[in-house]
Amino acid sequence: MKRSGCRRRGVFVPPILLLALAAAILAAGYFMLRDGGDGQSGRLSSIPAPGGDRPGEHAVTASGIPCTLTQLEEGAVYTGDLLLVNNQVLYRFPEEQPLTSIYEGKTGSYYVRDKEVYLAPTALEALNRMLDAFRDQGGSKTVNVVAGYRTEAFQQHLFDQSVERNGREHAEEFVAQPGGSEHHTGLVVDFSIFYEDGTSAEYRGTGEYAWINGNCQDYGWVVRYAKEKEPLTGIGDEPWHFRYVGVPHATVMAEEGLCLEEYTDYLKGFPFDGRHLAVDCGGERYEIWYCAGTAAYLPDSGEYAVSGNNVDGVVVTCKVG
Repeated sequence: MKRSGCRRRGVFVPPILLLALAAAILAAGYFMLRDGGDGQSGRLSSIPAPGGDRPGEHAVTASGIPCTLTQLEEGAVYTGDLLLVNNQVLYRFPEEQPLTSIYEGKTGSYYVRDKEVYLAPTALEALNRMLDAFRDQGGSKTVNVVAGYRTEAFQQHLFDQSVERNGREHAEEFVAQPGGSEHHTGLVVDFSIFYEDGTSAEYRGTGEYAWINGNCQDYGWVVRYAKEKEPLTGIGDEPWHFRYVGVPHATVMAEEGLCLEEYTDYLKGFPFDGRHLAVDCGGERYEIWYCAGTAAYLPDSGEYAVSGNNVDGVVVTCKVG
């Protein structure tokens, strides 16, 4: 199955829905800021629920997005940029997985280990933007991408190798089980440092590289594993491991201090028939909602993305305006 992405559809809005929308906006207001409306600004907001007690086949969100209840393919829950993958929630390998060689698609702002490091096209585009920006603000060309997509067999090899070299306890703390690695998604990169004299060093996200770890959310990336989140992720501190989730979601995760395990549950608090999450970032405004299972309300037009969470439902992310 191909990855869900942005798409466009024709628009037809019945007059009765426009009247319902106008009433909802007048009654509830357009946005309710997270700070409670005290005049302070914030990039995260909530949008009132769609009008009516129970939305039917067609509904309009309070911010004015006409939607239609759509039955997605069964695999939709297991496809997209927001998949939760860990040793408890295993990755479901698709028959086809679009990947591209980083070496063939990279810019001149960084290095890559060899020609056999692969990434999903959307993640590669975001990686290029982030590391180009790092160089533009004064960073050195020393970042080296040493890992990207991994097969299940290769992950088994890495785990067995770690057990042999460092013991099972160490391997279980720092190396995901086969099927439990985010690298299977094609949405992950690991960094190291490569110097002009041919020497290398471990990437720690400190010094000049603190800019990357502190700004990666603006390009859709998050530092996936932090020491304080180890009880939730099952993986120790890895400042070199970056996961692509998309700009609006990375923004929320960074501002709320959430790891992906927490964020997956957080999004369930914004069902289609409840308040929706609104995010202002990158000069754009996004409206986000969650749908359990594969029956999802999708916008009738405009730019939006659908991603499964690899657990029990899908998340719809729509540009507003």
